[in-house]
Amino acid sequence: MNDNFYVSQSTISERADLLLEHARDLLSWNSIPKDQVVLAEHRIRLVAEGYFLLNRAYKDWRMPDGHYTELPKIAALQSVVIARIQPFFPSKFPVDEADVGIIKCNEIFAFSYGMGILEKTFTPDTPEKIDFWLRLLDVITSSSCETIDPYITDKKLQINRPLSEYSTNTVLERDKPALNSLMCIFELLSEKAEIIRS
Repeated sequence: MNDNFYVSQSTISERADLLLEHARDLLSWNSIPKDQVVLAEHRIRLVAEGYFLLNRAYKDWRMPDGHYTELPKIAALQSVVIARIQPFFPSKFPVDEADVGIIKCNEIFAFSYGMGILEKTFTPDTPEKIDFWLRLLDVITSSSCETIDPYITDKKLQINRPLSEYSTNTVLERDKPALNSLMCIFELLSEKAEIIRS
């Protein structure tokens, strides 16, 4: 049901497979506490499709025809979509507000996956790194991604439209500052090894 969308169903499926594998890894490593957080695996496909919809809108906004999206921009766009669709959710309530692994489970997934795109690792093992990590998770939390809301609304209503019907959407003005901010952060992380070096 992909119509003449700019990427194939197989490309979307490959991205969904990578996202799902990474999400499961975070649970198995207990980076996200598996006894307190649940992964809604059916949302992973939405995360993949949402990324390609946002990327299409971003290309229309900022990139000349024929140019490819650079890795820091891919990391930022994918992170925003993960945080918006939220495939992880707490399994028990009330939630301990002080437990970052539960409260920020989707942001941890977003950041970790984004760093994987950059082929970088980050371990918050010093007070300075922890402070940076927590602030970055907050940036991801506050990122606006309303550009893909029509798609999300349809999915909630179980309306299945070809993705090409959403490809005329442009990046909403309210989303632009958040996208620019995250792209700058991932650009710095990709270039400035001292930020993430152990």
